[in-house]
Amino acid sequence: MKKIEELIEEALRTEPSFQLKSDFKDRVIKAIRRREKRSQRRLYLWMALGTLVIFGFGYATIAYFMPSVLNTFQTLKGGNQIVPLAVLIGVTVVLIQYLDKRLIKDKMLHM
Repeated sequence: MKKIEELIEEALRTEPSFQLKSDFKDRVIKAIRRREKRSQRRLYLWMALGTLVIFGFGYATIAYFMPSVLNTFQTLKGGNQIVPLAVLIGVTVVLIQYLDKRLIKDKMLHM
């Protein structure tokens, strides 16, 4: 048993025979940044999809349980004002989420 431990210690003391290439660090950093960008794109896609699902679910709920609310918007001057309003609210929510992640959460992670 003691001989095995001595062999392990000897193996750990000797340096490996191979050398890393000089650009190894740069390649690792580039690969990490690529993964981070891919992860961010996936996050933004899920945020956009989630926003669309939430607004679609809200619209369907209002249309099913309170159709008079939608009829009120159609009888107002200008007709279908609810669709541009819903798009504006959705874009605003996505913009706020993006700015929150970019300006606040990213800076908090790098402190």
